[in-house]
Amino acid sequence: MLVDIEHIIATIIILIIIVVGGLFAYRTFIRRVLEEKDMQHQQELAHQKKVAEQYTIVQESERKRIAEVLHDDVGNKLNILSLWINNEETWNNERSKTIIAQQIPELIEYTRSISHSLYPVNLEKFGLMFAIEALIANVNESLPIQLILKHSYQEKPISFELHIYRIIQEYLSNVIKHAHASIMLITIRDTTSAFSCIISDNGVGFDKTKLKTGMGLKNIDSRVQSINARSKWKTKKDEGTRLILVYPK
Repeated sequence: MLVDIEHIIATIIILIIIVVGGLFAYRTFIRRVLEEKDMQHQQELAHQKKVAEQYTIVQESERKRIAEVLHDDVGNKLNILSLWINNEETWNNERSKTIIAQQIPELIEYTRSISHSLYPVNLEKFGLMFAIEALIANVNESLPIQLILKHSYQEKPISFELHIYRIIQEYLSNVIKHAHASIMLITIRDTTSAFSCIISDNGVGFDKTKLKTGMGLKNIDSRVQSINARSKWKTKKDEGTRLILVYPK
């Protein structure tokens, strides 16, 4: 009888140890889960802050570019035009009248260009593909650009399409300024599983370390992050550049 009681007590003690150990392990597990969730939350906040900061940099860069256009092109032309108009001899000189007549359409075109830089109205009215084609048409004489559309494109939220448009616009600007390319390709594929955009040129390429310092490249990467897409740069000196952007659905 005594042996049975001792056996029962020992069993109870073992069960208590098991239960206490289980509770301790469970509490440890829950604490780790909470710590991981908190860490993930902090990382997400840090990522959102980084994206917001980079987006601010993009906005300030665009504002600076527009301010420079207004000051250097429109402002200077208006000043010159004002001098011509306020000169009494202008109205008695046919050549002066011709110059003024030439300046006014140029100022109108500059104004339209600035307006388009601030917001591409064609994008909202006619969609992304039309806006890209209009962008291509504006520069095709100086740089041949091919738009290749694989699969039928499905309309996306305007905020998404605006980022894609700006990425293409920024890439194009970099090509015109630095690449010395003779052709540029834009390939868009829109399937049920993912949207992808591949932009490439046959220019001089660049050093990949410039990804960290080039403002244009930073702007592109910031916009890629803003739409939660993935991107990869492929470039070699004198062998062109390629940007691969993928947005999984």
